[in-house]
Amino acid sequence: MQGTGTMASRPSHRTATAFEQYVSGRRGIVEGAVFFLESGDHIEEVLRAAEPGDIVIAPGRHADPRTIGYDGSFREPGDEITLDGRHAFELQDYLAAPFLSIVGLTIVRQGSASGLAAFLSDADTARESGFFVDQLLSGLVLLDSRTSFVHADEADLVRVHVTASGEYRDGPDGLLLGSVGDERADVEATAAEGTGRGRAFARIVDPRVLEADLDDRPWLARYVAALDLLRQWDGALTRPAISGFGGHLVRALDEGTAAAVASEAPFLVTGDGEDFILVDPVSLRRFRLGVDAARAAECLMATGDEAAASVMLATELGRHTGEAAEVLRGVRGRFAQAGLDLVSHGRRGE
Repeated sequence: MQGTGTMASRPSHRTATAFEQYVSGRRGIVEGAVFFLESGDHIEEVLRAAEPGDIVIAPGRHADPRTIGYDGSFREPGDEITLDGRHAFELQDYLAAPFLSIVGLTIVRQGSASGLAAFLSDADTARESGFFVDQLLSGLVLLDSRTSFVHADEADLVRVHVTASGEYRDGPDGLLLGSVGDERADVEATAAEGTGRGRAFARIVDPRVLEADLDDRPWLARYVAALDLLRQWDGALTRPAISGFGGHLVRALDEGTAAAVASEAPFLVTGDGEDFILVDPVSLRRFRLGVDAARAAECLMATGDEAAASVMLATELGRHTGEAAEVLRGVRGRFAQAGLDLVSHGRRGE
């Protein structure tokens, strides 16, 4: 639901995307920060600190146009809230994710060091075997603090979780940014100083430990992007296999590190019959490929270098390097005409 609109967007869309920004930590249509208050006790002080581009999500109803009111609670697994009387969300613990029946909009929160460890373990399983937790592939599910697994947190304020005791945090389990009553400049300075992928979980795990875990998985952003792709999948196969998760078409890629492509790179997935489909995750355009062309695309995205890709493809196909290079040029040229440079995505995130 990320967009580039303004505060003039229709109210329903504004509410949903503001809440997504708070949950995911990814900037959406909100120009400022999204404040989420556990308690209405701090509403007046938070509104005094809020700037014109901010949105404040708080219990009850409030006259200030920057506010979005909610009913219910959003602290413990099983809690439910309704925003503006129309958008209902349920909160669940990541540890319970494989056992959930998803029937409505659901936020899955790691919530503990064990929850984070389970998320990383599930990512490892997907990487090794191609198996994804079914519940994470539902279009009704939003992963808490998703941005932390994709790139470092932004230096500016994107979201502020205001606890019942008046703490300002980067998300419910995130870095302590200050307290209700602090100057806005001081809160922003703390946020800028505390950038890093571990910031959103600083209350439950040492950020340095989490950073190390993420460094050990340079492909993790690719995993999160694969979850996004599968949530939107509507192809002939209910669950296509994805190159890089459970293996590759090109055997050499299962033995080295060359497959750590950028998260925004196209995905190569199984199609119907012997064909494969290359999907651009940005535009969602799909291109059907034969097996040799699919191997060529895989080599180009993995190496980021046409010469290296030629050697790899020649070895895989048992052909001369010159023949492989001709196949690669044809595939690269086809996608260049469509506005996709497969080489530009190679060897990111290693």
